[in-house]
Amino acid sequence: MAASKPEREAKEIELKLEFDPAELSGLLSHPILEAAVAASKTREPISIYYDTGDDALRKSGVYLRVRATGDGYVQTIKSARSEGEFLERHEWEQRVPTHALDLDAAADTALAPLLTPEVRADLQPRFHTRFRRKTYEIRRDASEIELAVDQGEITAGIKAAPISELELELKAGDKRALFSLARELAETVPLSLAVKTKAERGFELLDDADHTVEKAGAVQVTADMTGAEAFRTIARSCLRQIVTNTPAMRGSRAEALHQVRVGLRRLRAGIALLGDVVADQDREPIKDNLRWIAGELGPARDFDVFAADVLEPLRAAHPDNAVLEAAHRDFMERRAAAYARAIDAVGSGRFRGAVLDLAAWIEIGRWDENALAGHPIGARAASELSRLRRKIKKKGRALRDLNAVERHRLRIRAKRLRYATEFFAATFPGKKSDKRRKKSLAALEDIQDALGALNDIAIRKALIATGEKDTQLRAPGADSAEEAARLKEAERAYERFAKVKAFWKA
Repeated sequence: MAASKPEREAKEIELKLEFDPAELSGLLSHPILEAAVAASKTREPISIYYDTGDDALRKSGVYLRVRATGDGYVQTIKSARSEGEFLERHEWEQRVPTHALDLDAAADTALAPLLTPEVRADLQPRFHTRFRRKTYEIRRDASEIELAVDQGEITAGIKAAPISELELELKAGDKRALFSLARELAETVPLSLAVKTKAERGFELLDDADHTVEKAGAVQVTADMTGAEAFRTIARSCLRQIVTNTPAMRGSRAEALHQVRVGLRRLRAGIALLGDVVADQDREPIKDNLRWIAGELGPARDFDVFAADVLEPLRAAHPDNAVLEAAHRDFMERRAAAYARAIDAVGSGRFRGAVLDLAAWIEIGRWDENALAGHPIGARAASELSRLRRKIKKKGRALRDLNAVERHRLRIRAKRLRYATEFFAATFPGKKSDKRRKKSLAALEDIQDALGALNDIAIRKALIATGEKDTQLRAPGADSAEEAARLKEAERAYERFAKVKAFWKA
Protein backbone atom coordinates (compact mmCIF):
# COMPACT_ATOMS: atom_id res chain seq x y z
CA MET A 1 0.00 0.00 0.00
CA ALA A 2 1.36 3.44 -0.91
CA ALA A 3 2.34 5.69 1.94
CA SER A 4 -0.21 8.37 2.79
CA LYS A 5 0.64 12.03 2.82
CA PRO A 6 -0.04 14.57 5.56
CA GLU A 7 -3.35 16.41 5.31
CA ARG A 8 -1.71 19.80 5.77
CA GLU A 9 1.73 21.10 4.95
CA ALA A 10 2.50 24.68 5.84
CA LYS A 11 5.18 27.11 6.85
CA GLU A 12 4.29 28.17 10.37
CA ILE A 13 5.08 31.84 11.01
CA GLU A 14 4.93 32.36 14.74
CA LEU A 15 6.24 34.86 17.25
CA LYS A 16 6.63 33.45 20.77
CA LEU A 17 6.71 35.60 23.90
CA GLU A 18 7.03 34.68 27.58
CA PHE A 19 5.37 36.33 30.56
CA ASP A 20 5.38 36.03 34.32
CA PRO A 21 2.35 33.96 35.51
CA ALA A 22 1.51 36.86 37.84
CA GLU A 23 0.81 38.95 34.73
CA LEU A 24 -1.84 36.57 33.35
CA SER A 25 -4.86 38.57 34.50
CA GLY A 26 -3.37 41.78 33.12
CA LEU A 27 -2.74 40.07 29.79
CA LEU A 28 -6.25 38.61 29.53
CA SER A 29 -7.78 41.98 30.40
CA HIS A 30 -5.81 43.82 27.73
CA PRO A 31 -8.22 45.82 25.50
CA ILE A 32 -7.08 43.91 22.41
CA LEU A 33 -7.99 40.55 23.96
CA GLU A 34 -11.17 41.83 25.58
CA ALA A 35 -12.35 43.09 22.19
CA ALA A 36 -11.88 39.60 20.74
CA VAL A 37 -13.07 37.57 23.74
CA ALA A 38 -16.51 36.83 22.30
CA ALA A 39 -14.95 34.64 19.60
CA SER A 40 -12.23 33.16 21.83
CA LYS A 41 -11.86 29.44 22.43
CA THR A 42 -10.42 27.54 25.38
CA ARG A 43 -8.89 24.06 25.10
CA GLU A 44 -6.65 21.88 27.20
CA PRO A 45 -4.49 19.95 24.73
CA ILE A 46 -2.21 17.13 25.86
CA SER A 47 0.79 16.37 23.65
CA ILE A 48 3.17 13.43 23.58
CA TYR A 49 6.57 14.08 22.00
CA TYR A 50 8.34 11.13 20.44
CA ASP A 51 11.98 10.42 19.66
CA THR A 52 14.52 7.62 19.88
CA GLY A 53 16.44 6.89 23.06
CA ASP A 54 19.44 8.78 21.68
CA ASP A 55 17.33 11.66 20.30
CA ALA A 56 18.00 10.99 16.61
CA LEU A 57 15.16 13.26 15.48
CA ARG A 58 16.10 16.12 17.76
CA LYS A 59 19.71 16.03 16.55
CA SER A 60 18.42 16.46 12.99
CA GLY A 61 16.20 19.40 13.90
CA VAL A 62 12.93 17.47 13.55
CA TYR A 63 10.22 17.16 16.21
CA LEU A 64 7.37 14.67 16.29
CA ARG A 65 4.31 14.87 18.49
CA VAL A 66 0.75 13.60 18.78
CA ARG A 67 -1.68 16.01 20.40
CA ALA A 68 -5.06 15.20 21.94
CA THR A 69 -7.14 18.26 21.04
CA GLY A 70 -10.41 17.37 22.76
CA ASP A 71 -12.11 16.38 19.53
CA GLY A 72 -9.53 13.93 18.24
CA TYR A 73 -5.78 13.46 17.73
CA VAL A 74 -3.39 15.30 15.45
CA GLN A 75 0.12 14.12 14.55
CA THR A 76 2.49 17.00 13.84
CA ILE A 77 5.99 17.03 12.39
CA LYS A 78 7.96 20.27 12.72
CA SER A 79 11.35 21.32 11.46
CA ALA A 80 13.46 24.43 11.02
CA ARG A 81 16.38 25.04 8.68
CA SER A 82 18.50 25.84 11.70
CA GLU A 83 18.26 26.70 15.38
CA GLY A 84 18.35 30.34 14.38
CA GLU A 85 15.14 30.01 12.36
CA PHE A 86 12.99 31.18 15.25
CA LEU A 87 10.10 32.79 13.33
CA GLU A 88 9.41 30.31 10.52
CA ARG A 89 9.16 26.53 10.80
CA HIS A 90 7.86 23.91 8.42
CA GLU A 91 4.93 21.96 9.76
CA TRP A 92 3.06 18.87 8.57
CA GLU A 93 -0.18 17.75 10.22
CA GLN A 94 -2.24 14.58 9.98
CA ARG A 95 -5.32 13.51 11.93
CA VAL A 96 -4.80 10.10 13.53
CA PRO A 97 -7.27 7.81 15.35
CA THR A 98 -5.36 7.55 18.66
CA HIS A 99 -2.26 8.88 20.38
CA ALA A 100 -0.25 6.20 18.54
CA LEU A 101 2.05 7.26 15.70
CA ASP A 102 1.13 6.93 12.02
CA LEU A 103 4.53 6.85 10.36
CA ASP A 104 3.02 6.19 6.94
CA ALA A 105 1.77 9.78 7.07
CA ALA A 106 5.35 11.01 7.29
CA ALA A 107 5.93 10.59 3.55
CA ASP A 108 7.13 13.83 1.91
CA THR A 109 7.96 15.41 5.27
CA ALA A 110 11.25 16.26 6.98
CA LEU A 111 10.83 13.12 9.07
CA ALA A 112 10.76 10.68 6.15
CA PRO A 113 14.56 10.57 5.45
CA LEU A 114 15.22 9.80 9.12
CA LEU A 115 12.91 6.80 9.37
CA THR A 116 15.41 3.96 9.11
CA PRO A 117 14.27 0.59 10.45
CA GLU A 118 16.34 1.25 13.59
CA VAL A 119 14.71 4.64 14.19
CA ARG A 120 11.22 3.26 13.60
CA ALA A 121 11.82 0.50 16.13
CA ASP A 122 13.22 2.86 18.75
CA LEU A 123 10.65 5.69 18.62
CA GLN A 124 9.11 6.16 22.06
CA PRO A 125 7.34 8.82 24.15
CA ARG A 126 9.95 11.19 25.60
CA PHE A 127 7.92 13.85 27.42
CA HIS A 128 4.47 15.46 27.59
CA THR A 129 3.02 18.95 27.55
CA ARG A 130 -0.25 19.74 29.26
CA PHE A 131 -1.60 23.27 29.26
CA ARG A 132 -4.70 25.44 29.09
CA ARG A 133 -4.83 27.36 25.81
CA LYS A 134 -7.07 30.32 25.16
CA THR A 135 -7.08 31.47 21.53
CA TYR A 136 -8.26 34.71 19.98
CA GLU A 137 -8.67 35.67 16.33
CA ILE A 138 -7.15 39.10 15.74
CA ARG A 139 -7.54 41.03 12.50
CA ARG A 140 -5.15 43.83 11.64
CA ASP A 141 -5.74 45.52 8.28
CA ALA A 142 -5.32 42.67 5.79
CA SER A 143 -3.63 40.31 8.29
CA GLU A 144 -5.16 37.54 10.37
CA ILE A 145 -3.39 36.46 13.56
CA GLU A 146 -4.20 33.68 15.99
CA LEU A 147 -3.22 34.76 19.47
CA ALA A 148 -2.82 31.90 21.96
CA VAL A 149 -2.22 32.22 25.70
CA ASP A 150 -0.74 29.00 27.11
CA GLN A 151 -0.52 28.15 30.82
CA GLY A 152 0.59 24.72 32.00
CA GLU A 153 3.67 22.55 32.21
CA ILE A 154 6.06 20.22 30.45
CA THR A 155 6.57 16.88 32.20
CA ALA A 156 9.20 14.18 31.82
CA GLY A 157 8.68 11.50 34.46
CA ILE A 158 8.79 13.28 37.81
CA LYS A 159 10.42 16.38 36.33
CA ALA A 160 8.35 19.39 35.31
CA ALA A 161 8.85 22.89 33.89
CA PRO A 162 6.20 25.63 33.70
CA ILE A 163 4.68 27.07 30.53
CA SER A 164 3.58 30.72 30.45
CA GLU A 165 3.65 31.72 26.81
CA LEU A 166 1.94 33.96 24.33
CA GLU A 167 2.04 32.77 20.74
CA LEU A 168 1.18 34.97 17.78
CA GLU A 169 0.71 32.91 14.62
CA LEU A 170 0.26 34.61 11.27
CA LYS A 171 -2.62 32.93 9.44
CA ALA A 172 -2.71 35.40 6.55
CA GLY A 173 -1.10 38.69 5.68
CA ASP A 174 2.16 40.43 6.54
CA LYS A 175 4.74 39.50 9.22
CA ARG A 176 4.84 43.15 10.22
CA ALA A 177 1.45 42.68 11.82
CA LEU A 178 2.92 40.15 14.28
CA PHE A 179 5.51 42.59 15.58
CA SER A 180 3.06 45.48 15.61
CA LEU A 181 0.67 43.46 17.78
CA ALA A 182 3.49 42.26 20.04
CA ARG A 183 4.70 45.81 20.62
CA GLU A 184 1.18 47.00 21.44
CA LEU A 185 0.67 44.22 23.97
CA ALA A 186 4.11 44.79 25.48
CA GLU A 187 3.28 48.42 26.25
CA THR A 188 1.15 47.31 29.22
CA VAL A 189 2.29 43.71 29.96
CA PRO A 190 5.97 42.72 30.40
CA LEU A 191 6.60 40.32 27.50
CA SER A 192 9.97 38.78 26.62
CA LEU A 193 10.93 37.36 23.24
CA ALA A 194 11.33 33.57 23.38
CA VAL A 195 13.15 31.52 20.75
CA LYS A 196 12.91 28.01 22.20
CA THR A 197 9.99 25.80 21.29
CA LYS A 198 8.15 23.62 23.78
CA ALA A 199 9.94 20.68 22.19
CA GLU A 200 13.37 22.18 22.85
CA ARG A 201 12.41 22.95 26.44
CA GLY A 202 11.15 19.39 26.89
CA PHE A 203 14.46 17.92 25.80
CA GLU A 204 16.29 20.31 28.11
CA LEU A 205 14.13 18.99 30.94
CA LEU A 206 15.18 15.45 30.05
CA ASP A 207 18.80 16.61 30.10
CA ASP A 208 18.39 18.37 33.48
CA ALA A 209 19.48 21.51 31.68
CA ASP A 210 16.64 24.00 32.08
CA HIS A 211 17.97 27.55 31.62
CA THR A 212 21.08 26.06 30.10
CA VAL A 213 24.08 28.03 28.86
CA GLU A 214 24.22 27.91 25.08
CA LYS A 215 27.19 28.69 22.86
CA ALA A 216 26.91 29.95 19.31
CA GLY A 217 25.83 27.37 16.78
CA ALA A 218 27.30 26.94 13.30
CA VAL A 219 26.14 29.53 10.77
CA GLN A 220 25.36 28.28 7.27
CA VAL A 221 25.82 31.16 4.84
CA THR A 222 26.10 29.64 1.37
CA ALA A 223 27.49 31.40 -1.70
CA ASP A 224 24.10 31.47 -3.45
CA MET A 225 22.46 33.49 -0.67
CA THR A 226 21.68 37.15 -1.11
CA GLY A 227 23.08 39.76 1.27
CA ALA A 228 19.70 39.91 3.02
CA GLU A 229 19.53 36.14 3.48
CA ALA A 230 23.12 36.04 4.72
CA PHE A 231 22.58 38.81 7.26
CA ARG A 232 19.38 37.25 8.58
CA THR A 233 21.12 33.89 8.97
CA ILE A 234 23.96 35.52 10.93
CA ALA A 235 21.74 37.83 12.98
CA ARG A 236 19.25 35.11 13.95
CA SER A 237 22.09 33.00 15.32
CA CYS A 238 23.35 35.95 17.39
CA LEU A 239 19.86 36.84 18.60
CA ARG A 240 19.30 33.28 19.75
CA GLN A 241 22.59 33.29 21.67
CA ILE A 242 21.57 36.48 23.47
CA VAL A 243 18.01 35.40 24.29
CA THR A 244 18.68 31.80 25.31
CA ASN A 245 21.41 32.78 27.79
CA THR A 246 19.50 35.60 29.47
CA PRO A 247 17.54 33.39 31.95
CA ALA A 248 20.72 31.71 33.23
CA MET A 249 22.41 35.11 33.42
CA ARG A 250 19.66 36.28 35.77
CA GLY A 251 20.85 33.49 38.06
CA SER A 252 24.31 35.13 38.18
CA ARG A 253 25.93 32.41 36.09
CA ALA A 254 29.20 33.83 34.84
CA GLU A 255 29.33 31.71 31.68
CA ALA A 256 25.80 32.77 30.72
CA LEU A 257 26.74 36.43 31.04
CA HIS A 258 29.82 35.75 28.92
CA GLN A 259 27.72 34.09 26.20
CA VAL A 260 25.25 36.99 26.10
CA ARG A 261 28.19 39.32 25.57
CA VAL A 262 29.62 37.05 22.86
CA GLY A 263 26.23 37.10 21.11
CA LEU A 264 26.23 40.89 21.26
CA ARG A 265 29.77 41.11 19.88
CA ARG A 266 28.99 38.67 17.07
CA LEU A 267 25.92 40.66 16.11
CA ARG A 268 27.78 43.96 16.16
CA ALA A 269 30.46 42.36 13.98
CA GLY A 270 27.80 41.12 11.56
CA ILE A 271 26.29 44.61 11.30
CA ALA A 272 29.75 46.09 10.70
CA LEU A 273 30.55 43.50 8.01
CA LEU A 274 27.33 44.15 6.09
CA GLY A 275 26.86 47.78 7.08
CA ASP A 276 25.61 49.09 3.73
CA VAL A 277 23.39 46.05 3.20
CA VAL A 278 21.49 46.83 6.42
CA ALA A 279 21.65 50.61 6.17
CA ASP A 280 18.32 52.19 7.11
CA GLN A 281 17.04 54.73 9.62
CA ASP A 282 16.72 52.07 12.32
CA ARG A 283 20.27 50.76 12.17
CA GLU A 284 21.81 53.39 14.47
CA PRO A 285 19.12 53.04 17.19
CA ILE A 286 19.64 49.28 17.05
CA LYS A 287 23.41 49.74 17.44
CA ASP A 288 22.84 52.17 20.31
CA ASN A 289 20.73 49.57 22.13
CA LEU A 290 23.39 46.90 21.61
CA ARG A 291 26.06 49.23 22.99
CA TRP A 292 23.88 50.02 26.00
CA ILE A 293 23.37 46.32 26.81
CA ALA A 294 27.08 45.59 26.40
CA GLY A 295 27.92 48.53 28.66
CA GLU A 296 25.59 47.31 31.40
CA LEU A 297 27.08 43.80 31.32
CA GLY A 298 30.75 44.74 30.89
CA PRO A 299 31.70 45.56 34.51
CA ALA A 300 30.37 42.22 35.80
CA ARG A 301 32.44 40.35 33.22
CA ASP A 302 35.55 42.35 34.18
CA PHE A 303 35.10 41.26 37.80
CA ASP A 304 34.69 37.62 36.72
CA VAL A 305 37.95 37.72 34.75
CA PHE A 306 39.77 39.39 37.65
CA ALA A 307 38.49 36.76 40.08
CA ALA A 308 39.56 33.87 37.86
CA ASP A 309 42.96 35.27 36.86
CA VAL A 310 44.11 36.94 40.08
CA LEU A 311 41.98 36.61 43.16
CA GLU A 312 41.25 32.89 43.27
CA PRO A 313 44.86 31.83 42.49
CA LEU A 314 46.11 34.18 45.26
CA ARG A 315 43.61 32.82 47.78
CA ALA A 316 44.57 29.27 46.90
CA ALA A 317 48.24 30.09 47.39
CA HIS A 318 47.66 31.98 50.66
CA PRO A 319 44.60 30.40 52.33
CA ASP A 320 45.28 31.92 55.78
CA ASN A 321 46.07 35.47 54.70
CA ALA A 322 43.67 37.72 56.65
CA VAL A 323 44.50 40.82 54.63
CA LEU A 324 43.79 38.95 51.41
CA GLU A 325 40.47 37.73 52.77
CA ALA A 326 39.48 41.29 53.66
CA ALA A 327 40.28 42.35 50.10
CA HIS A 328 38.29 39.40 48.81
CA ARG A 329 35.20 40.46 50.78
CA ASP A 330 35.49 43.99 49.43
CA PHE A 331 35.94 42.66 45.90
CA MET A 332 32.90 40.37 46.17
CA GLU A 333 30.73 43.29 47.29
CA ARG A 334 31.80 45.23 44.21
CA ARG A 335 31.23 42.20 41.98
CA ALA A 336 27.75 41.67 43.44
CA ALA A 337 26.89 45.30 42.68
CA ALA A 338 28.10 44.86 39.08
CA TYR A 339 25.99 41.70 38.68
CA ALA A 340 22.96 43.45 40.19
CA ARG A 341 23.38 46.16 37.56
CA ALA A 342 23.63 43.59 34.75
CA ILE A 343 20.64 41.58 35.98
CA ASP A 344 18.55 44.72 36.41
CA ALA A 345 19.40 45.68 32.85
CA VAL A 346 18.25 42.39 31.25
CA GLY A 347 15.14 42.42 33.42
CA SER A 348 14.19 45.94 32.37
CA GLY A 349 11.53 47.11 29.99
CA ARG A 350 14.23 48.78 27.91
CA PHE A 351 15.98 45.45 27.38
CA ARG A 352 12.75 43.62 26.50
CA GLY A 353 11.83 46.36 24.05
CA ALA A 354 15.32 46.43 22.56
CA VAL A 355 15.28 42.68 21.92
CA LEU A 356 11.82 42.81 20.34
CA ASP A 357 12.87 45.77 18.17
CA LEU A 358 16.01 43.87 17.18
CA ALA A 359 14.02 40.81 16.16
CA ALA A 360 11.66 42.98 14.12
CA TRP A 361 14.57 44.77 12.45
CA ILE A 362 16.17 41.45 11.51
CA GLU A 363 12.95 40.02 10.08
CA ILE A 364 11.10 43.00 8.58
CA GLY A 365 13.64 45.84 8.58
CA ARG A 366 13.37 48.45 5.85
CA TRP A 367 17.00 47.74 4.97
CA ASP A 368 15.65 44.80 2.95
CA GLU A 369 14.71 47.32 0.26
CA ASN A 370 18.37 48.25 -0.37
CA ALA A 371 19.72 47.22 -3.74
CA LEU A 372 22.75 45.55 -2.13
CA ALA A 373 20.47 43.33 -0.04
CA GLY A 374 19.58 41.40 -3.18
CA HIS A 375 23.15 40.85 -4.43
CA PRO A 376 24.84 37.43 -3.97
CA ILE A 377 26.92 37.32 -0.82
CA GLY A 378 30.01 35.52 -2.19
CA ALA A 379 31.88 38.50 -3.64
CA ARG A 380 30.91 40.73 -0.71
CA ALA A 381 32.12 38.15 1.81
CA ALA A 382 35.49 37.81 0.05
CA SER A 383 35.89 41.58 -0.06
CA GLU A 384 35.16 42.05 3.66
CA LEU A 385 37.43 39.18 4.67
CA SER A 386 40.26 40.62 2.57
CA ARG A 387 39.78 44.09 4.05
CA LEU A 388 39.95 42.84 7.63
CA ARG A 389 42.93 40.62 6.87
CA ARG A 390 44.89 43.51 5.34
CA LYS A 391 44.30 45.72 8.39
CA ILE A 392 45.44 43.04 10.82
CA LYS A 393 48.55 42.24 8.79
CA LYS A 394 49.45 45.95 8.59
CA LYS A 395 48.97 46.70 12.30
CA GLY A 396 50.37 43.39 13.48
CA ARG A 397 53.78 43.99 11.91
CA ALA A 398 54.50 46.62 14.55
CA LEU A 399 52.69 44.89 17.38
CA ARG A 400 55.45 45.49 19.92
CA ASP A 401 55.34 49.23 19.26
CA LEU A 402 51.59 49.56 19.82
CA ASN A 403 50.29 51.14 23.00
CA ALA A 404 47.50 49.56 25.08
CA VAL A 405 44.72 51.34 23.20
CA GLU A 406 46.13 50.35 19.79
CA ARG A 407 46.59 46.74 20.90
CA HIS A 408 42.96 46.72 22.05
CA ARG A 409 41.85 47.95 18.62
CA LEU A 410 43.92 45.24 16.94
CA ARG A 411 42.27 42.69 19.21
CA ILE A 412 38.84 43.92 18.15
CA ARG A 413 39.83 43.60 14.47
CA ALA A 414 41.13 40.06 15.08
CA LYS A 415 37.87 39.21 16.81
CA ARG A 416 35.84 40.60 13.91
CA LEU A 417 37.85 38.62 11.38
CA ARG A 418 37.42 35.52 13.51
CA TYR A 419 33.64 36.00 13.60
CA ALA A 420 33.57 36.76 9.87
CA THR A 421 35.58 33.60 9.21
CA GLU A 422 33.03 31.59 11.21
CA PHE A 423 30.09 33.32 9.52
CA PHE A 424 31.40 32.63 6.01
CA ALA A 425 32.82 29.14 6.56
CA ALA A 426 30.15 27.53 4.35
CA THR A 427 30.43 30.28 1.73
CA PHE A 428 33.78 28.96 0.52
CA PRO A 429 33.68 25.15 0.69
CA GLY A 430 36.39 22.68 -0.27
CA LYS A 431 39.24 20.80 1.41
CA LYS A 432 41.93 23.38 0.67
CA SER A 433 39.71 26.22 1.83
CA ASP A 434 38.75 24.31 4.97
CA LYS A 435 42.39 23.60 5.83
CA ARG A 436 43.41 27.24 5.43
CA ARG A 437 40.38 28.45 7.36
CA LYS A 438 41.13 26.22 10.35
CA LYS A 439 44.77 27.37 10.47
CA SER A 440 43.71 31.01 10.23
CA LEU A 441 41.09 30.58 12.94
CA ALA A 442 43.56 28.91 15.29
CA ALA A 443 46.05 31.77 14.82
CA LEU A 444 43.35 34.42 15.23
CA GLU A 445 42.13 32.81 18.43
CA ASP A 446 45.69 32.85 19.79
CA ILE A 447 46.14 36.51 18.82
CA GLN A 448 42.84 37.33 20.45
CA ASP A 449 43.70 35.38 23.62
CA ALA A 450 47.14 37.00 23.99
CA LEU A 451 45.86 40.51 23.32
CA GLY A 452 42.88 39.81 25.55
CA ALA A 453 45.19 38.84 28.37
CA LEU A 454 47.06 42.12 27.89
CA ASN A 455 43.78 43.98 28.03
CA ASP A 456 42.80 42.05 31.17
CA ILE A 457 46.03 43.17 32.83
CA ALA A 458 45.09 46.79 32.09
CA ILE A 459 41.58 46.25 33.48
CA ARG A 460 42.99 44.44 36.50
CA LYS A 461 45.24 47.40 37.28
CA ALA A 462 42.25 49.72 37.03
CA LEU A 463 40.15 47.52 39.32
CA ILE A 464 42.90 47.36 41.91
CA ALA A 465 43.39 51.13 41.70
CA THR A 466 39.71 51.72 42.51
CA GLY A 467 39.65 49.39 45.54
CA GLU A 468 40.50 50.89 48.91
CA LYS A 469 41.36 47.51 50.44
CA ASP A 470 43.13 45.99 47.44
CA THR A 471 46.62 47.43 47.79
CA GLN A 472 47.97 44.01 48.79
CA LEU A 473 46.90 42.68 45.38
CA ARG A 474 49.33 44.94 43.56
CA ALA A 475 52.01 42.95 41.78
CA PRO A 476 53.75 45.22 39.27
CA GLY A 477 56.61 42.83 38.77
CA ALA A 478 54.28 39.94 38.04
CA ASP A 479 52.22 42.11 35.69
CA SER A 480 55.33 43.22 33.79
CA ALA A 481 56.52 39.64 33.38
CA GLU A 482 53.11 38.49 32.18
CA GLU A 483 52.86 41.41 29.76
CA ALA A 484 56.18 40.45 28.21
CA ALA A 485 55.16 36.80 27.92
CA ARG A 486 51.78 37.63 26.42
CA LEU A 487 53.33 40.04 23.93
CA LYS A 488 55.63 37.27 22.68
CA GLU A 489 52.64 34.94 22.35
CA ALA A 490 50.78 37.57 20.31
CA GLU A 491 53.79 38.06 18.01
CA ARG A 492 54.16 34.31 17.41
CA ALA A 493 50.43 33.97 16.70
CA TYR A 494 50.60 36.91 14.29
CA GLU A 495 53.49 35.29 12.38
CA ARG A 496 51.42 32.12 11.98
CA PHE A 497 48.41 34.13 10.85
CA ALA A 498 50.41 36.12 8.28
CA LYS A 499 51.74 32.91 6.67
CA VAL A 500 48.28 31.40 6.07
CA LYS A 501 46.85 32.11 2.63
CA ALA A 502 43.32 33.45 2.34
CA PHE A 503 40.84 30.57 2.59
CA TRP A 504 38.33 32.40 0.36
CA LYS A 505 40.87 32.33 -2.51
CA ALA A 506 41.62 28.59 -2.39
